[in-house]
Amino acid sequence: MRTKYKQWAVDYLNEHKEITIEKIDLNQPFFKKDLCIEVGSGKGDFILNFSSKNLTKSFIAIERVDTVAGMMAKKLIEAESKNVLIFPHDAKLIFDQIGENKVDTIFLNFVDPWPKKKHAKRRLTFHTFLESYYHILKPGGLLIFKSDNDGLYDFTLEEIQTTKFAMISNEPDYSFDESQDAMTEYERKFRDLGQPIHRIVLKK
Repeated sequence: MRTKYKQWAVDYLNEHKEITIEKIDLNQPFFKKDLCIEVGSGKGDFILNFSSKNLTKSFIAIERVDTVAGMMAKKLIEAESKNVLIFPHDAKLIFDQIGENKVDTIFLNFVDPWPKKKHAKRRLTFHTFLESYYHILKPGGLLIFKSDNDGLYDFTLEEIQTTKFAMISNEPDYSFDESQDAMTEYERKFRDLGQPIHRIVLKK
C-alpha cells in the first residue's frame, strides 16, 4: 500500500538537511566506519533499530519517496541517531558515487515486488541491480534480502543464478533472530498474521 502524501513529512525532511546526504564523499569521517546500506528504507523501523545495535558502523538509508523519507527522518532525529544518513533519491544515483568495493552490507527489506511481468526490470533483485550491488560491495560483503512475497522470492532465486554471488543461506520460512536482525513495519505485521518470511543471504 502506497503511503499518502503528507506535507508535514516533506517539510520536515527539507528542514532537517543534517540527516540527509546528497553526494557521497568517502573522505568524510562518517564513511571511515564499516558502511551498510538499506535500499528502500520505508518509514525507517529496520534501520533505526538495527543501527542502534551496531554503533561502530555507518548506515545509509535510501528512500526516494519524500513523504516516507520525512517520516523516517523524524524517527531518527527523535531517537538522536548518530550513525544513519538518508539518501532521498533513487538508488541508482548512489551506485556510481560509491564506487567499487566500498560497502560491507546491503539490506533489501520487503521491497516492492512489482508483480506484473512487464515491470520485472523495476524489481530491486533484477539482475542489473544485483550486478550493481556486487560492484559496490567489498570482497566478502553481504547482500541480505527479506520478503513475504512468494513471487519476488522465486524471481530473486532465479536472478541470483546469473550473478557471481555465493549463496550463504536460503530460508523460505525465516525464524527471526533478534540479536542479529531488526524488523520492519511490514515484517512485524506479516509475522503477526503468521505469514512466512523469506530470507536470502549472499556473499561477494
